[in-house]
Amino acid sequence: MWSFVLDEVKHQRTLAMETARNDAMNLATAFEAHVQSVIGLMDFVLLDMRKHMLERSASQSYVYEGLLNYGNFVKQVAVIDKNGLLVFSNLASSEKPVNLSDREHFRVHRDHPLEDRLFISKPVLGRVSKQWTIQFTRPIHQDGEFSGVLVLSVPTNFFADYYQQINVGANGSIALVGTDRSLRAIASGVAIPGRYGRFKVPEDRPYFDQNAPAHGFYEGVSSIDGEYRLGAYRRLTDGDVVVVVLLSPKDFMAAFHKRRELLIASAGIISLLLAVVALLIFVLSSRYFQSTEKLRQSHDLLAQLANTDVLTGVSSRRSFLASLEAELARARRHDESLSLLMLDIDHFKRVNDLYGHPVGDAVLKQFTAICASMLRAHDLFGRLGGEEFAIALPHTDPDGARSVAEKIRMAIEQAPLTTAAGNIGITVSIGVAQTHAGQHEIDQLIAWADKALYDAKHGGRNQVRVGRPEDEAEG
Repeated sequence: MWSFVLDEVKHQRTLAMETARNDAMNLATAFEAHVQSVIGLMDFVLLDMRKHMLERSASQSYVYEGLLNYGNFVKQVAVIDKNGLLVFSNLASSEKPVNLSDREHFRVHRDHPLEDRLFISKPVLGRVSKQWTIQFTRPIHQDGEFSGVLVLSVPTNFFADYYQQINVGANGSIALVGTDRSLRAIASGVAIPGRYGRFKVPEDRPYFDQNAPAHGFYEGVSSIDGEYRLGAYRRLTDGDVVVVVLLSPKDFMAAFHKRRELLIASAGIISLLLAVVALLIFVLSSRYFQSTEKLRQSHDLLAQLANTDVLTGVSSRRSFLASLEAELARARRHDESLSLLMLDIDHFKRVNDLYGHPVGDAVLKQFTAICASMLRAHDLFGRLGGEEFAIALPHTDPDGARSVAEKIRMAIEQAPLTTAAGNIGITVSIGVAQTHAGQHEIDQLIAWADKALYDAKHGGRNQVRVGRPEDEAEG
């Protein structure tokens, strides 16, 4: 039993890490799309305003009108002449001319007068706005010569406020970092002194290596607080920026640690109970050696404890796999078909995180009850670990197995589960695989079903996918 407990703890840890990696990359992908859309919008605004500026003599008044049209996400619209002097700002200007010739977003266009490109600056403290903003700029050309720069100033909290709405844990961070290693925007559960001042992200990070893939994972000590982080990054080559999502083990491993403690405590209690039962059996068998029937019943009870999942009452992982092996051997002897369903409750971690493990346990019990009610007497049903289950369907072809899987999926989707926290709705993703006797072994059958489950998860969840033997060859 303890071997099973240790294997289960190792499996749960691996599962928690894989889930965290997937969550980090999914968040990074979403943030990449958000940043891309913002960059595209800002460049569209710049090009549109520059076009009409050059077509109208009253350029400054049009700039102000354009600012009203594009909403309040732009803090300032400004025009810098070719000498670096601020000649227009929608904000109140001072009587003295403001010299911006030292600003990077001016110099990059002045030093490359023939280039017409979008530039995104690092955060700067505005001399007029007095706020930390990111500058989106385009050069202005008249008669084929550089004549100034058109500037859109976007507050850094435009990005940070969006990131803050996403839950990355109390110790997680989401950052928009320039390839110059300067922070553009960040939302973090920990304080970052001088976040937009002199703070620089270390250059050894893989997302600064232009030869590295444009997206990937990063594990190591965070430069923010010196703590270990697991993260995902996506580099936007057009904007010279990188979206970085950093998750803390303190957050994403918390549920695993609780499950591990519960599992070990449960195993300890069961071990103690087994020891007491064994002692009791020994005493009774010594005193009443004629009572063979009682001794047999005690053995049956021990077998049930070892072969049944304590929480749900279905077969344990070890018992299910042993039964599946026997059923597959029987099907092989009689040249019969057998189908396997792999089931995984979608976003079950959220249930535990939002409502607590007692409610999560209640959801698992009702989930298994619904599934069991739709199975035949000779079908096999087991819990492989956490929220992952498996069902073996003897004498069932792929169409029949898919039909059963769809009935289960729809029943779970349409039946809110009653708990102490109220009704909770869940969905399930199912992978289906089928083999004929004499052709494949148990590991191949499980691999196909796992692959189909993986496709269902990454295809949007709450769906059924059927695995095929040719999928293995393609992989």
